Amino acid sequence: MIRNKLIHRVMLLGLILLPLINCAKDSEILATFDGGTVTRREMNFVIEASKRGNTEPQPISADIQAKILESIALEKILLKDAIKANKVSEADVTKIESLVKDFLKLNVYMREYVKNGLKSKPLEFINLQLALVRGEDEAENLKKAQDLANRLNTMSDKEVAIEIAKSTDDMTRKPIGGKLEPFCTNCAETPLEDILSEVRGVKQGKFIAYAKQGEGRIAYVVRSLGTEKVHPERLRKYFTSVFDEFKEEAMEYGKTHEDAETKASIAYFTEGESADKANQFASHTMKEYEQGLYQKELKKITEESGITVANLPRFTGPDDVDPKVFTPEYSLYSNKDGKSYTWKDLTADFDAIPSQLKQEYKTEKAKTWDMLNLFQSTILQGKIAETSKRVQNVDSEIGYLMQLDKMKVSLALKSLQDEIKAIPVTVTETQMRDAYEAGKLYAYSDQDPKNPQNRIPKPYAAVRERIKSEMEGSQRNSFIEQKVSGLKTTYNLVIASDRLKEVTL
Repeated sequence: MIRNKLIHRVMLLGLILLPLINCAKDSEILATFDGGTVTRREMNFVIEASKRGNTEPQPISADIQAKILESIALEKILLKDAIKANKVSEADVTKIESLVKDFLKLNVYMREYVKNGLKSKPLEFINLQLALVRGEDEAENLKKAQDLANRLNTMSDKEVAIEIAKSTDDMTRKPIGGKLEPFCTNCAETPLEDILSEVRGVKQGKFIAYAKQGEGRIAYVVRSLGTEKVHPERLRKYFTSVFDEFKEEAMEYGKTHEDAETKASIAYFTEGESADKANQFASHTMKEYEQGLYQKELKKITEESGITVANLPRFTGPDDVDPKVFTPEYSLYSNKDGKSYTWKDLTADFDAIPSQLKQEYKTEKAKTWDMLNLFQSTILQGKIAETSKRVQNVDSEIGYLMQLDKMKVSLALKSLQDEIKAIPVTVTETQMRDAYEAGKLYAYSDQDPKNPQNRIPKPYAAVRERIKSEMEGSQRNSFIEQKVSGLKTTYNLVIASDRLKEVTL
């Protein structure tokens, strides 16, 4: 008894300590430099972000981890050095943070919301069976559709499939009695929303006749065969079973229908492997599901914010913009208290952007175009995010902190780019000629069409500018390498290589 209690306590202690151990690992310092550190948490975030949606675990060698750590550290050092050298001011760092912080919070929140939704929320499907009824006379067509619905509602499932195959104007669905592929109801919004709404309003299994207002020449006779919830990991298996069923029904239908048009329709369901079709449908459906999760949550946050966005004029590009439209008092949106965010406010926010990140505008049209893009892509989303407590709660998330750091570093990177452009680069004609002679049978040649084993040199004049560009680039790359080496030495960058070993993430 005592032993069992002891085991229970040890297990309980393990459960308590596990999150603390993981937390400690996350905060483990793997790189140091004068004035800063890089943690395992930061490294792991970069690794996960680089996978670009690939959920399969990937082996990450110690060498790759070391390179990632060095890259993160160098960005931090670069910003620190730019501030120290007065190339970037603390005031500009504050400005860029103020401009993008809420926009970034919304990005991070939405990404995590979708990621968690994919793990915890199943996809919801409805199975539809449908007959298409076409006719030029709308009233007559709707009556025809209703009559068909009434007949179908008196039949068995087997009789329904036979009758739909006879009556539907959709040739492609005749072999499977008008059945459709399972339709995801909690994915992105689709043109079928109105039909789904009508179907949900009646008892499962009952056919209804439906046509969009003013579009009675195309009527739908449709019913729900049922709904199903499917978790993402089961999606491919689910679609495979559906396509296997369709294949069997189509093959059976083909035994009694041999005309060319029907054979083409049957082939769609019988040719190829069900698993291959299932993979395609699953991939497409998952993208729609992600879009649906994103769109619905963003719409909810926007509605909760109480922000009403003005209907801005549509422009196709800077040449199409009319700056005179946007007077200082032009309202871009209003909040739930009725206060407007005006063009004057946008101008103030735009002017506050650090000069390193702005270009010189030759025309007022070009500037107005960029201001509109800034408002729609960044400022508006940030203003919406400001009002949401759940969005604001991501301010300690590593994704938010690292993206914010990236925006700050962009100031230093711009300064570095300007420094690189200013480097005096000299390439002589002799150097270019020597490079051409060295590479004319390799880089500066074409394959001989008569003999693939031979190479035909391109004329020097044809590759001269390319050689010049490559040699100038090489000199600039040499400067960058020296710059990086100098920063690593000056700031005493040290990677804790002894703590790195291959991991799978």
